[in-house]
Amino acid sequence: MTLTLVTGPANAAKAGEVLGRFNAALALEPLLVVPTAADSDHYARELAETGIVLGAEVVTFDRLVRRLAAATGVDGRVLGRVARGRVLRSIVGAARLTALARSAASPGFADALGTLFDELGGSLVAPRRFARAIADWDEAPPHAAELAALYLAYQRRLERLKLTDRVGLARAALDALRRTPAAWGARPVFLYGFDDLTPLQLDAVETLARRAGAEVCVALPWEPGRAAFAGRAGTVETLRPLADEHVHLQDRSEHYAGRARSALHHLERRLFEPGAEAVPPNGAVRLLEAGGERAEAELVAASVLELLGRGMAPEDVAVLVRGGAGAAGVLELGLTGAGVPVTRERITPLARTRLGAGVLAGARAALPGGSAAELLRWLRTPGRWPDGDALDAFDARLRRSEIATARAARAAWPGGEDPFGALDALAAAAEQGPAALLAALEAEAQAIWTAPHRRRAHVLGPAEAEDALAARALRAAATELRGLAATDAEAAGDTGELLEALGAVEVRERPAPGGVLLADPLAVRARRFRAVFVCGLQDAEFPRRPTPEPFLDDDARADLARATGLVLPHHEDVLARERYLLYACVSRPQEVLFLSFRSSDEEGDPLVPSPFLDDVRALFTDALWEQRGRRLLAHVTWPPSEAPTPHELRRARAALQSRPDPPPLGPPETAAVQALLAAHELESARGLEAFAGCGVRWLVDRMLRPRRTDPDPEAMRRGSLAHAALERVLGRLRERTGSAALGPASLAAALAALEDVMGGLRSTAGGVRARAGLRSLAADLERYLRHEAATGAGLEPQQLEWSFGSEGDAHGPLPLPGSGLSVAGRVDRIDAGAGIAIIRDYKGKAAPPAARWAEDRQLQVALYALAARELLGLDVAGALYQPLGARDVRPRGAVRDDVPGSYVASDQLDPAAFAAVLDAARDAAVAAAHDLRAGRIRACPGSCTPRGCAHPGICRAREEAQAQAAAAAAARAGAPA
Repeated sequence: MTLTLVTGPANAAKAGEVLGRFNAALALEPLLVVPTAADSDHYARELAETGIVLGAEVVTFDRLVRRLAAATGVDGRVLGRVARGRVLRSIVGAARLTALARSAASPGFADALGTLFDELGGSLVAPRRFARAIADWDEAPPHAAELAALYLAYQRRLERLKLTDRVGLARAALDALRRTPAAWGARPVFLYGFDDLTPLQLDAVETLARRAGAEVCVALPWEPGRAAFAGRAGTVETLRPLADEHVHLQDRSEHYAGRARSALHHLERRLFEPGAEAVPPNGAVRLLEAGGERAEAELVAASVLELLGRGMAPEDVAVLVRGGAGAAGVLELGLTGAGVPVTRERITPLARTRLGAGVLAGARAALPGGSAAELLRWLRTPGRWPDGDALDAFDARLRRSEIATARAARAAWPGGEDPFGALDALAAAAEQGPAALLAALEAEAQAIWTAPHRRRAHVLGPAEAEDALAARALRAAATELRGLAATDAEAAGDTGELLEALGAVEVRERPAPGGVLLADPLAVRARRFRAVFVCGLQDAEFPRRPTPEPFLDDDARADLARATGLVLPHHEDVLARERYLLYACVSRPQEVLFLSFRSSDEEGDPLVPSPFLDDVRALFTDALWEQRGRRLLAHVTWPPSEAPTPHELRRARAALQSRPDPPPLGPPETAAVQALLAAHELESARGLEAFAGCGVRWLVDRMLRPRRTDPDPEAMRRGSLAHAALERVLGRLRERTGSAALGPASLAAALAALEDVMGGLRSTAGGVRARAGLRSLAADLERYLRHEAATGAGLEPQQLEWSFGSEGDAHGPLPLPGSGLSVAGRVDRIDAGAGIAIIRDYKGKAAPPAARWAEDRQLQVALYALAARELLGLDVAGALYQPLGARDVRPRGAVRDDVPGSYVASDQLDPAAFAAVLDAARDAAVAAAHDLRAGRIRACPGSCTPRGCAHPGICRAREEAQAQAAAAAAARAGAPA
C-alpha cells in the first residue's frame, strides 16, 4: 500500500484533500486520527452531518494504539494514571538516592520523573538502552546514573505487575505488528490536525505503511522557506523519502470572508517574513489593550457581545489563552458576567470539586486525628444532610466553642437523627484495608450525589453534572488503586497516601456545543472559527521563555549525544515552536482576529507586551494601533456610548451623577420602635454605659442582638477566666485562713491558693496557645496579689459577684430619679471593714480615672457604688477599676482620702469631692436614661469603642465626620470643599 504526505500552509484545503481520500476509502472502514478528544468529537459530528455515521471512526492516537494492540494480540492492560503515580512514588521511596535525595523529597518529583520516562519511551529509548548510554557517558552528571536506575526499576516493576504504561503499549503493539504485519489488515489510517509528529507517532506511520501495507495519509502544515514552519522541517524531511506521494498544496484565500480576506490572508502569508508591505487592517485584525487581567476579560467580553449582536453564533467564536486554569477562569468570569455563554474543557482535581472535597473530608474526619472542619465540610456536601439551617447552627456552635477535632464535634451534635453512621462505616472500612476503604468511598460518593435525584427523573444542571463526573472519576481511580493494592500493596500506600492520590485525580469536563469556546491555543489547531481572540500576549507568556527539563537540560543532552550517539529532544529552543503556535492561532479565524495584551497588571505596574505584536504591527498600517480597544485601570466604568450591557450602562450613568452618600443612622422614626424604647424600664449598668458612649452601638448590640459565630475575643475570654480564678483564690484563702483579706500575713496562703487554682485550669487546657495564655494570666494575677497585699486597704472581700436588679436577685434595681429607668448589674467585688466599703470592678489593662467619668461616659463602677450605698446601706468610700493585665496594677477611679492604702494621688478625694463625683455620674446616667427612653439614638464614633466605630457599615457617622472635617479644612485653606 502507500504513504501519502499532504503538506501546505494553513487554509490550503488540506482537510478537503484528506477527507476526500477518507470518503473514498469508506468501504475499508478507515480511521481518522486527530490530536485531542475534543477534535475527535468535533470531526465525528462533522462526518455525521455529511451522512457518514457507520463504516468510519474518528480516534486519538492513543485509541489507534489500542486498536493496534487488539489486532496484534498484545495484552492491553495499561497502568492507569492514578496507579502509575503511586507506582512512581513507591519506586522513588524504595530507591537509594544520593545526588537526587533532596529533590526526591519534593512533592512534584515523581510526576516529573514520569514525564521524563514518557519522553524517553516516546523517543524509542528503552530503559536498558538509556542505562548503557549513561554508563558510556564519561562526563555524566552525578545524578544521571540514578536516573537510569530509576528507569530500570520502573520497567521491572511494570513487568512484575504484568502491566504496561501508555507508551509501553504503543511500542509493544508496533513491535508485534512488525512481527505479524498481516494482523492489521487493509484498514486505512488518516492523520489530520497534527502540527508535528513524535518519534513514536512517526514509528507508527512507518510501520503501518511499510510493514503492515496499510494505506496511510498524513497531513502536516508546512511550507518550504517560511520562518513560521522552521520547527516542522525535520518531520517533513523524515517522511518525504518514505512517502509514495507528496501532495503539496498552495495557499488559498477562499477560506476568509470577503471584506476580511485581504488583511487575514496577508497576515497568514507574511507573518514573520521580512520586507512585507503594510496593508490596512480593515477591521479584520484588531488590537485590545487592557490594564490587568480583569480589564482584559471585560474588554474581550464587550467585543464578543458586539459580534453576537451582529448575528454571529457563540460557537463561531474562540477565545484562546495560555496560563492554565487561572487565566482561563478570569476570562470566563468576565464573559459569563456579561451574559456570554461559555464552554471550555475543565480539568479539576477531585479534591477541589464539591463532591470530591466532601467525600475525602468525610474519610479524614472518620479517621483518628480528623478535624471538626473536615467533618463540617463533609456534612455540607450537597446531598449529605438536608437541613441547612441546622448545619449553620451547628457550625456556629463549633466556632463559638472552638472545637477542633472531629471526635469533639460529634459529641457536640445537638441530638435527634444521627448523621454520622456513614463516618463509622468509613472508619470500619479503613481498618479492613485499602480495598474495603476504596469501596466504601465509592459507595459514599454514589450515595451523596444521587440522594437529591432519586425517583425524580431529574435533568442534571451544571453543578450536578460536575458531581456525576467527579463520582465517575472517583470510581475509575478507586478501581485502579484496588487492582494495584491486590498485586502490590506497598505501591498502593497507606490510607493517607490513598486519599492524597484520590484528591489529585483529574475530573475532566469536555466542552459542550452552544457557547463561546474558551481554550488553550493547542486545543484548536485543527478547527476554524469566524472570530478568534488571542489573549495574554505578554512577554514570557506568549512567547514563553525557555524552560530547562528538570533532569537533563539541553547542554547535557547535547553532550550525551556527542558521547554516546543517543539523541534526545531539546526543550530550550522554543522560538520556532512559539512562532508556529502564533501562526496557527492567527490562521484560524475567517472574519476577525483580536489580539489582546495587558499594558499593566492589577497593581498598575507596567507589563511588557509580546514581541510578536511588533511582528503583527509591521504588516499593517498605523490604523491597527490607533483604533485599538482600550480598557485601563483608570477606566472604572465604560463611557455610556460604549457600555456593552444594560448593567454597565446603568453603572456608567450612575458614575456621571453626583449623589450624596446615605445619611448616618439617626433616631428611629417608626412608632413601634419608639414605643418599645419608651417602655424600656430596666437596663444593666454596662448597657447604660454603652448607650451613653454610642446609642447606635447600644441599639445594635443590646436590642438587635446579632448572633455571633466567631469565638469570643481573647481579651474577653481572658477577663472571664481572671474573674473566675480570683473568685476561687479568695474563696480558698477564706477557707484556709478564716479571712479573704489580702495583706502581708496572708500573701503566702493567697499565692498557694493561686497555684492550686491555676494548676487545675492547666490540667484541662488544650493546646500550646491555651497553656501559654494560662501562664501569662497566672503571672498577672500573682503580680496583682503581691501589690494588693503590700499596699491595699486590708479590707475583707465580703461580696464576690454581687448581683442586683435581675430576676432571682435578693436586691432590686437601682432607680434613676425622674427617668423611669432602673439599673441592674453584677459587681465583681465589694471589700468592707472599719465601717467603710470599696467597690472594685476588674479590667484588663485600661482603667479610667474618676476625673473623666462623666466626660468619657465611664459610668459602670459609679453606678455600682450608688447601688451598694442605696441597696446595701454601705458607707462607700471608694469606687475603683482594678487592672489585672497591666504592668501598673494600681487601681484607678475615686477613693476618699481617709481610706488606708496606696493610690494614685489624683484619685484621692476629700469626702465632698468624692460625693460630687458620684453625683455627676448619676446625673450623666439619668440624662442617658432620658435619651434612651425618648429614642434619641446618637452616633458617637469617637467614644463608641477604643478602636473607633463598632458598626461602620450601619452607622456611617465616621464617613460623615471625615467629610465634614475635610470640608472645614478646605474652607480654612480657601479652597472649594
